[in-house]
Amino acid sequence: MWPRLAVLAIMGFIAWRLLRSRWAFTIVVDNTGVRSHTGIKTPQQCHLLSLFQRTRFVDGRVTIRGRTDENGQLQLTFIGPIDDATKQQVRNFLVNEL
Repeated sequence: MWPRLAVLAIMGFIAWRLLRSRWAFTIVVDNTGVRSHTGIKTPQQCHLLSLFQRTRFVDGRVTIRGRTDENGQLQLTFIGPIDDATKQQVRNFLVNEL
């Protein structure tokens, strides 16, 4: 009985570690603007939404994920068709706003 519970607990811990979000926020943008966003505080949401509504810079669906590391530096990951200049523009905006 106890070995089964121990194995089940270990499997649950491994699943939790694999499935939990490692990102502080996620933004999904497409040609029409922001499709979804999680982890962003309400005051910054208005600025973020207005930036992505003003500038149509993606061709397709782009996911932006971010977090701060141990040194307080913002780390971003971009998934989708987005050029380097646009990545830098988004990075600068997020550094100033978040």
